[in-house]
Amino acid sequence: MPEAADLPRAGDPPAVPPDGPSVIERAVQQGLESERRSPAQGADLERLTRQLRYREAVDQRLLRLGVGAIVFILSAGWLAADVTLTLAAGWGELGGRPFRLDSSVLVAFLTTSTATVIGLFLVFLRWLYPQTNGGRGGEREPDVDRS
Repeated sequence: MPEAADLPRAGDPPAVPPDGPSVIERAVQQGLESERRSPAQGADLERLTRQLRYREAVDQRLLRLGVGAIVFILSAGWLAADVTLTLAAGWGELGGRPFRLDSSVLVAFLTTSTATVIGLFLVFLRWLYPQTNGGRGGEREPDVDRS
């Protein structure tokens, strides 16, 4: 444990290491030097903008590919469950066990699941292929005097 005489006091100047600037001081100096550099101008700014747009496009493509695969797997599983349920209700057994389902329950399940799958695909396709201002809806174009 350090002695009371070894501890720094409030009015004492900080101890400077004898072998030059500390790691923190070097990091601060490097940060200041990087801030002093001139900002990107002209061609550099245009190049950086193109790089960022390209990265964004690649990221969007990968995101849409991943979400598309998830939507496809979910929809395929849902429709497989619909077919399995329909066949099981028709044959009267599921997995070797007797299976009975009221017709109103079967119709309600098939109707809602089909509507859900179609809605899921529509939402995904509208996100995948967004409409521009030239399409329906969205912002209207300003009226132009054609006289």
